[in-house]
Amino acid sequence: MTENILVIHQGSLGDVILSFPALQSLRRERNASLAVLCKNEVGKVAHKLDVVDAYFPVESARFSRLFSKAPGKEMKAFINHYDIIVVVSFSDGIKDNVSKNHKGHTCRINPRPPAEEETHIAADIVEQMKAQGLLRNSVDVADALRSIEVETIDKITPARDSDLFLIHPGAGSRRKRWPLDRFIEVAAAVDSREVAFLIGPAEMDLAPVVKKRAKREFKVHEIHDLFSVIDLMKASRCFIGNDSGLAHLAGYMGIPLVAIFGPASPIRWHPLGSRTKVVRGDVHCAPCFETAETNCKNPQCLNAVSVDMVLEAVQSLGVTL
Repeated sequence: MTENILVIHQGSLGDVILSFPALQSLRRERNASLAVLCKNEVGKVAHKLDVVDAYFPVESARFSRLFSKAPGKEMKAFINHYDIIVVVSFSDGIKDNVSKNHKGHTCRINPRPPAEEETHIAADIVEQMKAQGLLRNSVDVADALRSIEVETIDKITPARDSDLFLIHPGAGSRRKRWPLDRFIEVAAAVDSREVAFLIGPAEMDLAPVVKKRAKREFKVHEIHDLFSVIDLMKASRCFIGNDSGLAHLAGYMGIPLVAIFGPASPIRWHPLGSRTKVVRGDVHCAPCFETAETNCKNPQCLNAVSVDMVLEAVQSLGVTL
């Protein structure tokens, strides 16, 4: 008999993508119909990549009562459609509200381990699901992480003969941004290929700067929906960017990816996928992203990353410039 499972995860794109190995293992092992309640754009991606069977937008007014102590008749019927509800949150509040009205099994797992633990987020979520009895103890974390590529590549076939290089100079946090001028230098070095810059809602201020400072004309795609980004990634040869949700998406899709890390820990946040290369400066003070409110005035973790280091990383992936 098929189980119905709902996962509630209100995290950003990168956070949710790092839960994909656990979600895929959960769906496969329990022969489950899996739904996720999350941000609308993130849910669209999870559904398009066939990680979940259905998604619900957490922004919808329909679900506002789900997080209250009196969810109402409609929400009670909604949650009781599911045999298991997994709340991905640091707070017990949502889990407690749901469990009071849910006749099935409700549990909570943390979105990530404590900042001082050098454990990858994806591996930690798998281990938490094992500890909760949602996955068998025999489920191997490494196998769960590797399986995503097999499953994804069957559905997403990147264009290996493409000349398109995608560059994403932004990130959800300004603290993670490598200097824009260096991205432009990287783009200029790829002189025999097509180069396009991706500019998301969090970095729209960069679009006119790219056009002004670049010595040659590059395409600039302003991102308004993630479906268009997936189509661009499928048509690309390589993705170069900061530690961001789009980098996690590229890695998951199997696109050759160079991710530039600064204050965040690559041990914890390394994008998934075997075609991924992380570049970062070798400094004693990093990582500090989860333990300090701001970067230092001269963030060497980012400034120590040279253009040559990024270009060498691209070539190490077997991608010619």
